[in-house]
Amino acid sequence: MLKILWIFYIKLLIPAVLFSLLLAFQTGFNIGNFGFCFLIIFPVFHFLIYELRFRNEYVFFANFGFSKSFLWITTVSIGFVINLISKFL
Repeated sequence: MLKILWIFYIKLLIPAVLFSLLLAFQTGFNIGNFGFCFLIIFPVFHFLIYELRFRNEYVFFANFGFSKSFLWITTVSIGFVINLISKFL
């Protein structure tokens, strides 16, 4: 099951991390800025990639028991966890 989630999130993680780093450097890089940028950018990429571009891929993940709402909740939760971790570093 983790492999299926990895397939889903690899399309989000790479561009989200890169754009978050880019934004964090633009605003004076520190790890807290990166966490905040990631919190904002990660759900945005989820929307752009899976709601607009690959809309039909939700069916693939639903076949493995992952609903659209579960994937959204997990995306937002990961963003909050990364943001909290970055605030304490």
